[in-house]
Amino acid sequence: MSTSNPLRAIFRFGAYEVDSRTGELRKNGMRIRCQEQPIQVLVALLERPGELLTREELRQRVWPEDTFVDFDHALNTAVKKIRAALNDEADSPRYLETVPRRGYRFISPVQTEMTPGRTSEELPAEKLVVAETHRPLINQRVVLLAATLIAIVGGGYYWSNHRARASDTNAPNRTMVAVLPFENMTNDPSQEYFSDGMTEETISQLGRLNSQNLGVIARTSAMKYKHSGKGAREIGHELNSDYLLEGSIRREGPRVRVVAQLIRVADQSPRWSHQFDYEFGEPLYIETDAATEIANMVHAELEPATRRRVQKADSMDFYLRGLAESNVHTAEGLDRIFQAFDEGMKKDPNCAPPFAALARLYERGANLGLLKPTDAYAKARVAAEKAIEIDPANPEAHIYLADALLTVDFDWARAQAEIQKALTLNVNDPNAHEWNGIFLSLQGRFDQSIRELRTAVELDPLNAEYLVTLGSVLVAAERPVEAEASLKAAIGLDPASDSAHCLLAELYARDKRYAEAINETTTALFLHGQREQALKIKAAYEKSGYEAARQMALQEQLNYLLNQREKHFVSAFDIAAQYAKLGDRQRSLAWLQTAYQQRDVGLLCLRHAQNDLFAFERDAPEFQAILRDLHYPQ
Repeated sequence: MSTSNPLRAIFRFGAYEVDSRTGELRKNGMRIRCQEQPIQVLVALLERPGELLTREELRQRVWPEDTFVDFDHALNTAVKKIRAALNDEADSPRYLETVPRRGYRFISPVQTEMTPGRTSEELPAEKLVVAETHRPLINQRVVLLAATLIAIVGGGYYWSNHRARASDTNAPNRTMVAVLPFENMTNDPSQEYFSDGMTEETISQLGRLNSQNLGVIARTSAMKYKHSGKGAREIGHELNSDYLLEGSIRREGPRVRVVAQLIRVADQSPRWSHQFDYEFGEPLYIETDAATEIANMVHAELEPATRRRVQKADSMDFYLRGLAESNVHTAEGLDRIFQAFDEGMKKDPNCAPPFAALARLYERGANLGLLKPTDAYAKARVAAEKAIEIDPANPEAHIYLADALLTVDFDWARAQAEIQKALTLNVNDPNAHEWNGIFLSLQGRFDQSIRELRTAVELDPLNAEYLVTLGSVLVAAERPVEAEASLKAAIGLDPASDSAHCLLAELYARDKRYAEAINETTTALFLHGQREQALKIKAAYEKSGYEAARQMALQEQLNYLLNQREKHFVSAFDIAAQYAKLGDRQRSLAWLQTAYQQRDVGLLCLRHAQNDLFAFERDAPEFQAILRDLHYPQ
């Protein structure tokens, strides 16, 4: 290749594109100013999406040996400028993930176009399609049915942990308040967990006021504005909030000062402010006391007629540290979190929140395939029951007790009672509304389910999981236009939402939009690291059409599931579904029985799936026996 005709790479991800030759970054066609070195770092990451690039590799690529510069400072600055240009955040990245003390990884799907120069036939295959991305297991259930072009309606997607904002929610007439991350002004980065704990405790206390007229934005959405630099009007618009609560924590000698201020978004005017001074001591005492007073004062300001006081919560330093580190990547990481909670509970065995959080972690470990469901849910149930024994008013404990009761015992009545208790205790808990929506959808009560899920989205508008869950129920309810809008909004907020891509593939296939279905399917495959399978399916579609590609996808995905099962726990229900799609009745029934024995969460979808996915085997005695044992309510 001559220098007069250089090969040019155009990288596209989300609304952005980068031209490697000109060094231009554009968003929706509009150029974004970004300096040369940050662009060089970004291009290096885009060339190897999903892979860890060490700091040393980036130094060799962007800062040659003869460059005299403080490399660590230069790289950190370049990364900050990349994130600023992409409107990305280190704490909850959509594009650029930091691997502490090692390097960086680009985690969003990337399309690469090479022009001019060699023809597409001469280019390596991986440069022609969506680039492979390995997503870490952070707050997400692995969706193993990615290659199926007609997915299970309401299958494992109900437990997908991707959340996002709905563009068509029907918000009730409530005053909405967002508690923004408290600012750590102690000049000690290790104390970030303390300011984050203050934020979470204030959200929890406000939410537990249980006012029908006051809604509180959830932590997962609020924390996205940590160090964002955005103004009150912009944040209020994005969160659809009427008021913002700002706060800071400062050390002044032996004293700790907590300052809070309530701002009305409409005119950005302060409505209330207060400062609280404490002798430096037990961090959790300060957090719970200040959060309780703030909640009561804000509530009195916004609803003077009510003036209902909340009870001070009891918690501990270990609990907040555990929550702050609860992004699970591996079984080893999960074990470390369990150890942190064990230490905390030894310190104070009569504190309910750590037991409720422990139930949550067991449930998450099962959904991620890191723990066997039978073991995990049994332990989750014990932990939830212990939390309720200590504090019957802990809403989170009731949610995870409901989860265990339904998944292990198929006890629909008790599960429903526990969900209702959680909602009664905290009407502002989006997780409780989501769980209620899931519970209703499993019974085919789609209209009620959709209303509950829209409430969850309203309360947590920047958390991707809720919108995907809503989209899955809209698919099951045969409301494709709304489902497509929800799923596209999810991808807009989280381009690596594999479950959203899978569900869109299903919608497009049903509507005979086969090219779009194939694109969504191969994108999901790349997100799972299945590059070769994606290329084969794409080639089969181009050569032989959709049905040939579909059959290849089904077989490839079955092989993948069986191979993965030799390494770690894999959903038997997913394997049964795969055999059903391939028309293998006997193997499908056998895997359904395994799923029942293992208490696979996917089984709860069986009533709905018997009319579609499993229609050709539903008359089998084995199938009917499992269906009876699930004890669906009439």
